[in-house]
Amino acid sequence: MDIFNNIGLLDKDKLIKIFDYLNERLKENQLQLEITIYRDSIMTMIYDNRPATKDVDCVFSETNFRLLENILELTKSTFNLSDGWINEEIKEPLKSILKEDKETYKAYSNLKILKPKAEQLLAMKVLAARPEPAKDFVDAYILCKDLNIDTKDKLLEIVSNYVPKTIVDERQMNFIKYLGEDLGYDWE
Repeated sequence: MDIFNNIGLLDKDKLIKIFDYLNERLKENQLQLEITIYRDSIMTMIYDNRPATKDVDCVFSETNFRLLENILELTKSTFNLSDGWINEEIKEPLKSILKEDKETYKAYSNLKILKPKAEQLLAMKVLAARPEPAKDFVDAYILCKDLNIDTKDKLLEIVSNYVPKTIVDERQMNFIKYLGEDLGYDWE
């Protein structure tokens, strides 16, 4: 059974309410937290690329984890969220990234939400190059448009800044080729 089957979708408004609520609980407990969001969470909140996400792909800063677990459990209960609403599986792919370039998305009194810069996010989408129903291709298309990427060389330069060349294989190169075609370029 897929653990995500019973998770309600989180649209931008609900995500903002959840982060507002988290900040208040952190404030009550005199706790500071930094969270970096990735994947669908970013595309939902920042790029308005999809109406909702099923979870919050994130990494937490070092903190009082026992207290944070209680706050996350309280948040889950308050918003009627299911198990798995917080997804830290992104930690594994991040091990392949050469560097992280993060910037602040939103700063509350006790919660700071960070996101990778668009270039890093694009490199991560190319690295993942997952087939549908994953939205890596659509996301990469949007990021290329946003970053004015119009040549294969520009894209490869960005990717090589974040991803070791040794792990870019045929799957990623095909992804790049078809991305170029969809953007209207011949990236053979």
